[in-house]
Amino acid sequence: MSGERKIDRRALYTQKAIKEAFLRVKRNKDYNAITVADICREAEISRGTFYAHFGNIAEILDALLDEALANMDHLRAYISAPDSGAGPQCARPFCRFVRDDQEFRCILFDDALGHIVIKKLTELYKDEFVREIQSMAGSLTEKEAEALFCFQINGCFAVSKQFSHLEDREWCPVQNVIDRFIKGGAGSFPAEET
Repeated sequence: MSGERKIDRRALYTQKAIKEAFLRVKRNKDYNAITVADICREAEISRGTFYAHFGNIAEILDALLDEALANMDHLRAYISAPDSGAGPQCARPFCRFVRDDQEFRCILFDDALGHIVIKKLTELYKDEFVREIQSMAGSLTEKEAEALFCFQINGCFAVSKQFSHLEDREWCPVQNVIDRFIKGGAGSFPAEET
């Protein structure tokens, strides 16, 4: 049993080393130009070790996005935040993540990977968001609520990237305006009758 734990720990360590090597390589190279050899060289592992843990480079990206976005559970609450934009703090997890996370900037700011990030966010949060907005605005069909999700997630991602250079004191008022706009739009639909 203790041997099993060592293997698991070693596998986790190797996977972590591969993901970190990918991020280091990605900071200096376009995603489509990265090779397995680049990652193996950076991680100081063999190709066999690489393929024992990942089938290809896309699997590394997927695993990194799973990790990065797993802590975005508050994204669903974005639409139903009680006083969106009312306070001085801009604490929306997704915009904060896009703006501040230095480790994943090389992925998030790569225009070639934006659609993959959006796809991953959609996989993780669409169903919950659609249910949430339909409970707030019962007159919306599932397709209409899904369209709002797509509009919001793409818009938030684009705006967060576009204004990432702003300091917090400049960014928070911008984010507050967007929050108020979203909240106002959601409030224009009649709530679901209980």
